[in-house]
Amino acid sequence: MLPAQFYVSKPGRLPCKAIIHAVGPIWSSGHKNEKNLLYETVVNILEEAERRQFTSVALPAISTGLYRFPLQLATNVILDAVKDVLKQPLKPQTLREVHIIDQSSNVISQFCKTATTMFKDVDGVEIAHVSASDDVPSNKVAARVTKQPAEPSE
Repeated sequence: MLPAQFYVSKPGRLPCKAIIHAVGPIWSSGHKNEKNLLYETVVNILEEAERRQFTSVALPAISTGLYRFPLQLATNVILDAVKDVLKQPLKPQTLREVHIIDQSSNVISQFCKTATTMFKDVDGVEIAHVSASDDVPSNKVAARVTKQPAEPSE
């Protein structure tokens, strides 16, 4: 698979409906369209989750590990994509929660800090830092972006 492409598989014994496998870009000093490819990767995943009517999706901090994408830049790009998808005024969305997961609490802290600022102007969105002692396996921490359903208009 190339960057921004994805493949959906059965979950095996994992407690979810499906696994959306995706490839993010390898960082190459920003000269090979990496920011746009990372953005496209995240949007593609979220749109596929919405198309399949998932209510939540968990994303790793795509490309920040072996692919060496700078953490702050990746955080901004990933959260921009999440924000843009959650703000789409199209049909009622089924996707309500996006969990950013990682084994590093520093990575998740960066996502929470950035998300708190980035989503402050978005109505109905809640940011939560979920620690390993909450509802996440002990080797993972997560930032959760939750969009509340829109109130019906009268």
